[in-house]
Amino acid sequence: MDTALPSYTATTAEAPAYNADAPDALPAYNASAASAQPSAFVPAAGIDDKVPNHFKFNDQYVKVQVMPSELQAHLVLLGAFHRLREEVRTLKGVKADIPMEPDERYSVFLQRAVYRFEQWAVRMISTGEDGEDEAMGEPRRLTPNEVPPLDVMMVWHTYMLNPRTYYEDCLRKLPGLVKIGSFPLLQLAESIDQETLLPHPSSESRVAAFSSLTGQSFDPPTNTTSEETVTLFCPSCSEANSIPWITYKGDGYAQRAFACACAHCQFEFSRETLGVRKFFEDMENCMRDPDKYFLANTVVDYQDGTPVDPIFSKGLSWNVLSLREGLNPIRPEVLAKKIGWTMKSVEEYCRKGVLGKRNRPAIDTPRQLNIILAAYHHPGPFSMDLASAAIRQMGFVEKMVGLGFTEPGRWEDDNDTLTRCVVRYHHFLELMVVSPGTYVVPTLVPDHDDKVNQGALSDAYDKTAEAWKERFGVPYSVCGCLPPLKAMDISGGSGGGLSLFSKKGKSKAALEKPFENARPDLISPSDAVADQTHPSDHYAVAIMNPAEANMAQAQVRRRELAKRAKELEKNIEKGKASQWSEVMQKRATDHTPSFLCPVRYGISQGDCTALSGGGLRGNFSAGECCKANGLDGLCIALYDQARGGPLDSLRFIALMHDDMEMAKALGMSKTAVLGVIGAGPGGGRSNNVFMW
Repeated sequence: MDTALPSYTATTAEAPAYNADAPDALPAYNASAASAQPSAFVPAAGIDDKVPNHFKFNDQYVKVQVMPSELQAHLVLLGAFHRLREEVRTLKGVKADIPMEPDERYSVFLQRAVYRFEQWAVRMISTGEDGEDEAMGEPRRLTPNEVPPLDVMMVWHTYMLNPRTYYEDCLRKLPGLVKIGSFPLLQLAESIDQETLLPHPSSESRVAAFSSLTGQSFDPPTNTTSEETVTLFCPSCSEANSIPWITYKGDGYAQRAFACACAHCQFEFSRETLGVRKFFEDMENCMRDPDKYFLANTVVDYQDGTPVDPIFSKGLSWNVLSLREGLNPIRPEVLAKKIGWTMKSVEEYCRKGVLGKRNRPAIDTPRQLNIILAAYHHPGPFSMDLASAAIRQMGFVEKMVGLGFTEPGRWEDDNDTLTRCVVRYHHFLELMVVSPGTYVVPTLVPDHDDKVNQGALSDAYDKTAEAWKERFGVPYSVCGCLPPLKAMDISGGSGGGLSLFSKKGKSKAALEKPFENARPDLISPSDAVADQTHPSDHYAVAIMNPAEANMAQAQVRRRELAKRAKELEKNIEKGKASQWSEVMQKRATDHTPSFLCPVRYGISQGDCTALSGGGLRGNFSAGECCKANGLDGLCIALYDQARGGPLDSLRFIALMHDDMEMAKALGMSKTAVLGVIGAGPGGGRSNNVFMW
C-alpha cells in the first residue's frame, strides 16, 4: 500500500516560471482564479494539493487539463444519474397503467428525457440567438434559472461525450449551446446533494422558467402513463398531432414500434419518416441559402474537430444532393413525392450524386455517404441517437458505482486515488502525443468515448501496455488482464518523470518483501485500486450469435492469454519475474479479461442494435447505427480505417466522377487521380458548384 503523497512544490516539478515570451511555458495553476465564479460545490479538503500545475510532453510544458476536484464533481453527477436510473427502473410506490420491464421503462424515460433536452436547448438556450454571434466571445455561465433538471443534464452530458457531433450540431442548429462552452461540471454539481445524490430543492423562479419556456414539468417524468402525449407534426402535411408516449400495442412515440396515422391527412409515419422529413428540410435549406446551411456531417473535420472552409461544406452538400446553381428551393413534401419517404430511397437518390456513372447495384454505398445519412435515421436536431448513447454511457457509470467512486464521503480521506487518475490521464495523453496515428486503449481511469472493434481493441491494448512500460517503466494495468510478457517483466527501473507518491510500500502478493514502485503516481500494487486499471471496453458492441469466424477470433485470443499465463508461471518459478509479474499472476486467477467478445458480424438494418437497442448481453449496451461508420448492412468492426473528413469525401466524389477540374482544385494531381480511378469514362460536370 502506498503511503501518503507529499504536497506538490514548484521545485519538485521543475516547471519554469511563466514567461510571456516563451510559448511553451504556461502560467501556474491559480486556485483563486479557478474558483472566481461563485460555487456551492465543496470538494474534499486538499484534494487538489498534490497535482502539479504543468506536465511535460516532448519537452513542452502543458497546463493541467483536469483537476481532482472536477473529477469529484463529475462523480457526484454520475452518482445522481445512476440513482435516477434506478428510481425509474424500480418505480417504487407507483403503479404503472401499462406493465413494462425495468429496462423498457428506462428506455421510455430516456426518449422523454431527449425530448425535454431538445426543448430546453432550443427554447431556453438558443431562442432568438444568431449562431455566428453566439460562437464569438468568452463562454458564459448558465444563469440560475437556466440550470436544467437532472434528466436533461444527463442527456446533455451524454451528448458532449461525442464532441465532434455535438460541436457540429451546435454550429448548425443549436447555436446557444456553443456559447456555454464546455460542460459546466462544478455548476451542475452544485444542484446535487452530495450525501443523498438527490437534486437540491429548486427555486420557484427556476421551475417556472423551465416550465414556461419548454412546456414541460420541471421534475423528470419517472413514470409514464398512456394518457401522456407529445405533439408531433406530420411530415407530409405539417399539421400537429397529439401522440401518446406509450400504448398497450407498443407503438407509442417512446416505444420501439412507434407508428401512427396523421389525424388530418391520414399519412402513416414513423421515426424513420420523421428523419426523412428532417433530411428534406435540410435539403430545402441548402437550396434556399447554400452559404449558410449544409447537410449533417459536412461541417467539422472528423480528425481535428475544427470546421472546414464553408466552400467545402457547400460543395459536399451540393454534390450529395445533386444540386446546381439557379435551382429554386423545393418544399420538403414535394421533395418526398419525388424521392420517397424511406431512408433507402434517400440513399438511392444520394448515391447518384456521390458515385456518378459508377452508381451500380453491385457497388456498396460508400462510407462517405453513410456518414452523412446516419444523422437522418431519427428525428430531432441531433445527428446521433441520444437515447441509445445514454444507455451505452450508463454501462460506464455502473462501473464507477461498482468501484465505490460515487459513494457519499468517498473522497474525504482519500486524495491519492483521484490524484493518480489525473496523473495517469495526462501520461495517457503524452503517450498519444508521442505515438501519432496509433490507437491507444485507456483503462477505466482514464476513459474514452470511441466505439471500436474489440479485435482491434485487444491488439491496441497490448501495444499500449508495451509502450507505457517502455516509456514510464511501470505496468499499464495490474487488474489481472495479462499483456505481452515484455510489458510485465519489470525490474523497477526509474522510468523517468516526476513521482508525486512515496516510492516504497508492501504488497501481500510479493510475500511481504519490500515492494519497489518507481512510479506510485501512475500505478499501485494495492488490491484496493487494481480494478481501476482494467481496460475500458464499455463502448465496444458485442453481438449475440456471432459468426463462426468471429468465434474463432475470440478463441485465438483465449489461447494467446493462456500461453502468456503459462510463460509467466514458468518465469515466476525460475525466479526471473518481477514483483509486478507476481501481482498480475495472482490477480489473473478467476479474472475476466477484456476483448474476448467477437463483434464482427453481418446484419440487416432491422437487426441493427443501434436502431432496436436489443440483442445485447453483459456489459455492453446499444451502440450507434452501423451506417455511421461502416457500409450498408455491415458493422464498423469490419472497417476500422480512419473516417477522413469533408475534404476527403469531396476528393472521393471527384474520383468517382473523373472530375479533373474538381480534383485539381482539391489539391489532387492528375497522376494521383488516374492512378486511383483507372481508365474509366470521363464525366465532365460543367454545372457543378465547383466553378473554380
